[in-house]
Amino acid sequence: MEGLIFYWISWMVWIMATFFMDRNNKYRFLLSAWILFFIMLSPWTLKIFNVETGIGGLYLLVSLYIFAGRLKKLGKLYFLFCAFILMMAYVTFHLFELFDPVWVIFSRNWMLSVLLVYLAVLLQKNRMLRLPLILLGGIQGEVLYALILNQFSFPYTIGSLAFLDIMATSISISAVWIAVQWAVKYIEANFKHFEREKQKLS
Repeated sequence: MEGLIFYWISWMVWIMATFFMDRNNKYRFLLSAWILFFIMLSPWTLKIFNVETGIGGLYLLVSLYIFAGRLKKLGKLYFLFCAFILMMAYVTFHLFELFDPVWVIFSRNWMLSVLLVYLAVLLQKNRMLRLPLILLGGIQGEVLYALILNQFSFPYTIGSLAFLDIMATSISISAVWIAVQWAVKYIEANFKHFEREKQKLS
């Protein structure tokens, strides 16, 4: 069922933001409201320039451009450049799948998600910027891919539930990767502290 992964992950994030985040965190209400609106808008579509477009995808695109616009000048340019690379990777994957589907030997969602996460890790050192980078690269790739297919009169919905499943999977993989990195750093810091204390006692 399309959208199942997206709804599952989104509700998990909403519950964590609403009930488990620090109440003094200024981003808590904003994140909760953003995710809730995203979930509500995700099933609906409208036609823009004769192309079927998901309202959730449009909401995502506008939100990410606002986010990118608030970054510092050089950071903004680099972020958009990285998003362009991810967009091209997204479109290239879909075009290869369309014309030569034999090489897609595993689940396409997982293959594409891993590709996007891998590129985000390579391009962006700031861990917290990787998540919006993946989302922006993905939704821009959706728009470009839909425009390409529209030239051949192939129907395609921008920001469909299938696309949101891919984004949810990518964000989950990236979040797990970030958590593992933090855990390794925490263990290393505590291990070094333990070693220093051991040397003092000996």
